[in-house]
Amino acid sequence: MLGHNAGLPVKDLIVPLLNPAADLEVPASDQITHLVETDIHLLSIVLWLFLGIGLPLSLAANIFSSANLLSRVIMPSGILCLSLIALWLLRRQKINATLNVFLWGMTALVCAQCVLVNGIRTPMAAALPVIVILSAWTRGARHSSILCCAIIFALSAMAVLDDRLWPELLPRSAFQYWVIYSFCMVLGAVVAGRLAAAMRSHAARQTQTADELAQRVRELQLAQDKFATFFYLNPVPVSITLLADGTYYDVNPAWEKLAGWNKDELLGKTSTQIGIWVTQAERDAWIEEFRRQSSSSNQPVRFRLRNGDIRYFQASCETINYDGHPCIFAAFVDVTARREAEDALKQLNARLEERVSERTQRLAEANLSLANTVDILQRTQDELVHSETMVSLGSMVAGISHELNTPIGNALTVASSLYEQAREMARNFDGSNITRSALKSFIDEQQHGAELASVSLRRAGELVASFKQVAVDQASERRRRFDLAETMTGVLDTLRPMLRFKPIELLSELPAGIMMDSYPGPLGQIVSNLVQNALLHGLDDTRTGKVWIKARQIDESVQIVVSDDGRGISDENLGRIFDPFFTTRLGQGGSGLGLSIVYRLVSTVLGGSIAVDSTPGQGTSFTLSLPLTAPVGPAGAA
Repeated sequence: MLGHNAGLPVKDLIVPLLNPAADLEVPASDQITHLVETDIHLLSIVLWLFLGIGLPLSLAANIFSSANLLSRVIMPSGILCLSLIALWLLRRQKINATLNVFLWGMTALVCAQCVLVNGIRTPMAAALPVIVILSAWTRGARHSSILCCAIIFALSAMAVLDDRLWPELLPRSAFQYWVIYSFCMVLGAVVAGRLAAAMRSHAARQTQTADELAQRVRELQLAQDKFATFFYLNPVPVSITLLADGTYYDVNPAWEKLAGWNKDELLGKTSTQIGIWVTQAERDAWIEEFRRQSSSSNQPVRFRLRNGDIRYFQASCETINYDGHPCIFAAFVDVTARREAEDALKQLNARLEERVSERTQRLAEANLSLANTVDILQRTQDELVHSETMVSLGSMVAGISHELNTPIGNALTVASSLYEQAREMARNFDGSNITRSALKSFIDEQQHGAELASVSLRRAGELVASFKQVAVDQASERRRRFDLAETMTGVLDTLRPMLRFKPIELLSELPAGIMMDSYPGPLGQIVSNLVQNALLHGLDDTRTGKVWIKARQIDESVQIVVSDDGRGISDENLGRIFDPFFTTRLGQGGSGLGLSIVYRLVSTVLGGSIAVDSTPGQGTSFTLSLPLTAPVGPAGAA
């Protein structure tokens, strides 16, 4: 037995073709549902007629009757009670109970009215045939027969006892006869009309069902023709075998061509008898799996063909009913060539994996060597960065020492003068040669000298504090909240001594009140490097120049611009200025690390960005865009 290819709608196509009766069944449930709905509708109409017409007419016919009170009351009250009870049961979908209560109740009520009035001669007896018709329509022949027999028995009894029980007839008015006959005719007309409408509807549905069945027969015949084409002309091998023992019922020409057996040799034989399975264990396992799932899709199997070749297939099967027997409709795809190609590919992959393993090992060794080289380069870069930092600190220290010389020298001069004056006063005091004017002059000179020394020392202390804050910030890279203007002013104070003997002016526009929660040390080092880069590369000649430092707040960020009016940067060098070790003054004091350090600090520690704009001959402008609050984490780690 062989299977079918994936994606083929086998079960949906084969089951209606091999089981035509399943597709030609009359939808009896639809008819039953319709009949029940018709019964409910008819019963509802009858009940409302009894309640809406029968009750008023009964009251009108009995109110002026000469019969006793019981005869006049029993019919109106009975109609009212029976109608309300029946409507209550009908509302709760209790159809059988509603019919039983109404039919038998009305029959008993009419018979009781006849007994109380004129027996079989009572006009109310005309309603009994209508009740029997309604019973036959809604409850069937058996129930109507029982009800008919009961009514005939009651009428017979009243006929036999007519002379004894009703020797004198109660007078009945023409209105009473009109009421009874009119109501019976209306009720009979309604029941007959509904019965006729139901019969016409039933006949129309029967005609429609016949047309649908004829159309289905034509569609089934067309589907059978298509299936014959699909089965016998399909290039995919297909077979139909008995589920129990694998007896072949039919195969298509493609199956015959591939397997090597023709149909006459196969029909009536099992797959085990022709020996198509390689081993019996494979067939048993496949059958067990198929019985458990009732179908299979693309399941790999092996078959031995008539010429003895063993080939691999992907089989897909469905269970069908063929001539009243459970069978397997199966088709298969020969995947022997693909399997051989997959085996060859696996061998090739194994060889490639061996080669990749060898290459990976050699690459790992090369990577280890490269890692060692990178480590050496990293240490070298760290040493160069440290050297660049030390050079920057050396320049700052030189400027600090020069800046401190003036106030400290002034304080030292004043202190020496005060010391000499004190010695002279001491000599005069020992000789008792002190005059009032000399004492007053000494005091004035001492106060003036002390004031000059205090001012000079205070200036030196302010410079030391400013330089210390800048140095501490750059050394620790500690995060804190600071005012941008105050911090930048301290940084610029450390840079101004380098410009004392140069025709270069350092200008700043730093508005107060821009508060930042960031790293003042890296920010100061960035500004220092940019200013020193302008002095070293843009304004290295003796002509007059200017360097501007401007800042402004934009929403939650601050923009700092460091610009100069120097020679500018050429277009071929503009894209490389942030590369490590790139410099145009190699061997002339340039390390190529200043702007690289600036870029690293801006993009990682401060979490911002830097852009450069330069025109040769017109100067260079560096624009820093920094958040007021530096990022926390790896990007903001100092």
